[in-house]
Amino acid sequence: MIIREGNIAEKNEIMTFYDKMCKILDNSSFLPDGNKGGFPPKEMIVEAIKNKELFVGIKNDCVMAAYIMDHLCDSAYDKVKWQIDADKIEVFILHALRVSPEYGGRGYAKKLVEHAIQIAKQNKQKAIRLDCIEGNDVPQKMYMSYGFKYIDTVGIFYEDIGTEMNFLLFELLL
Repeated sequence: MIIREGNIAEKNEIMTFYDKMCKILDNSSFLPDGNKGGFPPKEMIVEAIKNKELFVGIKNDCVMAAYIMDHLCDSAYDKVKWQIDADKIEVFILHALRVSPEYGGRGYAKKLVEHAIQIAKQNKQKAIRLDCIEGNDVPQKMYMSYGFKYIDTVGIFYEDIGTEMNFLLFELLL
């Protein structure tokens, strides 16, 4: 897998990839009414591409993995005590890290996390933060294996889920 910045020419392929991942998440036991789709929304994808904040994993000339890393977070992030007090511009938020299931179990998600850490360090960030829905244990364990620390559990409303759910917040100091 080659990891690189996504580009506007492949916007539709990236959106198709994320739509496919939403359909797969629809069957997850931790989503009470299934995934409503639409995450990340088209506007977020386009903005992330323009700002060089969307990264894709390419295998066999296809997008098979992706993530977004920027400074945008839900207001619930402001209500917890993080390990480090930093301005929003000094902390990256990791969003929508996904690997197509046909490539699962090969360590590609770990490679994306390693890439995200490298990018954050290159950008002289103090930390990476993220949220992970309660019950989605596999990625939580993976993040902790890279040194992310559990910070708190907060209620967050995301439109693609359709209701407020509990999310675990994690932080990695860099």
